[in-house]
Amino acid sequence: MQMTMTCAEESRAVSETLAGTFKPADTFFLIESSLPDYGGWNGEAVKSAATGGPFAPILAHLQSAPRTKVLFIRRPQSQALNFYIALTNQAAPRIYQASLAAYDELLQLDISSLAADETPRINGRDLDEIDELYIVCTNGRHDPCCAAHGAPVYHELVAQAGAERVWQTTHIGGHRMAATLIAFPQGIVYGHVDPPDVEALVTNQRAGYLLAHKYRGRGAYAGHALDAAAHQAVGAAEAVIRERARQYRLDDLRLQEVQVLGADRQRVAFLDADGGLHCAEVTTGLSAPRLTSCGDAPKPMPQHEVRLMAAD
Repeated sequence: MQMTMTCAEESRAVSETLAGTFKPADTFFLIESSLPDYGGWNGEAVKSAATGGPFAPILAHLQSAPRTKVLFIRRPQSQALNFYIALTNQAAPRIYQASLAAYDELLQLDISSLAADETPRINGRDLDEIDELYIVCTNGRHDPCCAAHGAPVYHELVAQAGAERVWQTTHIGGHRMAATLIAFPQGIVYGHVDPPDVEALVTNQRAGYLLAHKYRGRGAYAGHALDAAAHQAVGAAEAVIRERARQYRLDDLRLQEVQVLGADRQRVAFLDADGGLHCAEVTTGLSAPRLTSCGDAPKPMPQHEVRLMAAD
């Protein structure tokens, strides 16, 4: 009998490269809700909530900010209305928390203030800055791999980081790389995470290091508003440069420049903490057809070839 693999099993079987698989987001909005008015978390929970019902005007308001990603979050037995803002496109990324009396309060959030070096305010009160937060995709109605791989990682994250710092989330993107999660405030994205990886991931995050072999990319690079293609190319280059230079601290490398060399070809330059320049040329093509979601037909996916270059 012929056996078939899930999308996550196939991604692991072909050793899919994780780095360069996350699209840019300067600002993340995390809203606690199981969406009871929408039948719960469906496959496209945020898109569904944006089309009508009580969340539609709230999401329209939040998504008026440039380069945002809105996610719904939840945890077992929680009855509160928690809300978080993560500002990742900064030299000093931050994450803020508020407990809402009602979701309509989010309409009072001053979106224009998020680009300034100010503490966000809702209804005249400052949001509280917190030190860390982890969200892991468990949205099995989007893809069963998210629940199968995400739920065990969620429970291990709770054990390692504490329940108050960990949430389940709707679709992050890249469910074939489940379990996939984001560590804030920097917006560091990981994939193919298994429960035995979690202790090292949390320990590294708290010490200011990446877990390099699980790294998919980050939400944003401080001071650079890259389109999706350039952002993913930079993520691919960053991972290779870090491995070659053994630069694993989050602050070891800072993106200096992205130069377009031609169609699907870019030159990426990073500076290290000592002022050393690290350069790579990234050529983006397409992989052989592969499963991107369980039940869908295989299709080619972007694939990055990274070539290290001597600094000019």
